[in-house]
Amino acid sequence: KIIYPPPLFLHIFMVSFLGSFIGSSCVLCGSHVQREISLCHACEADLPRIEHACQQCGIPLEASSLICGQCLKSPPAFDYSLSLYHYETPIDYLISELKFNKKLAYAEILGFLLKTKLSLHQENDRPDAIIPVPLHTKRLVKRGFNQSHEIAKVVAKSNNIPIDYRLITRHKATRAQSELDVVQRKKNIKGCFQLNHHKNPKEMMPAYSHVVIIDDVVTTGATSNELATILKQSGIKKVGVWSLARAILHGSPAPKLSTIDKA
Repeated sequence: KIIYPPPLFLHIFMVSFLGSFIGSSCVLCGSHVQREISLCHACEADLPRIEHACQQCGIPLEASSLICGQCLKSPPAFDYSLSLYHYETPIDYLISELKFNKKLAYAEILGFLLKTKLSLHQENDRPDAIIPVPLHTKRLVKRGFNQSHEIAKVVAKSNNIPIDYRLITRHKATRAQSELDVVQRKKNIKGCFQLNHHKNPKEMMPAYSHVVIIDDVVTTGATSNELATILKQSGIKKVGVWSLARAILHGSPAPKLSTIDKA
């Protein structure tokens, strides 16, 4: 007697149903987990969390509630930034596997980590919309998805904040920022974004006063700054940046502290 496999929809339902009872394995250590994500509590606790950072640009600092000297001298276009982790092992592994090996399930893990932290920070000042950092069409087609959008979907659903992925497009193809130094990154990203309503004057600009850009990794902040500049020019008063990790370019000077406290 031939036993036929169940239809795909039934297979997905069975896997999901049984998974809620059986649990899954931690993607880092392989131990059994029975929670919302496939990451055990021990591995989550070992992630390289950023303890103190500049309240405006998000660069890691040695003390809390401080603004770095660079932001005092030349502040970015965005008003605040929050990065959860240093771009080190194993958070770099999770992000790289999502971006380059199409492990979309990792977006659920990364989004969960971000939404959990954010729930403690934005109760009294919720943004009107989330803006995932857009990819150029060529890169989007090649990769098959936008990792920032995938992470943003988890955060948006949990916090009941709409995602506006059509507000801004990346109309100019550029080199990958990871290949460039600080100066080259600013030149590379300049002018590569544009507001979609400029293409169609009949399309009204949404009435946002506060939006947040979501990215997977922030390094120099050049991409976030370019996006924030365009958003501010459109009339949006407040722009924030949320990311999973903050990377530091080798050879970059250590950030200087300020005694100014914005808390």
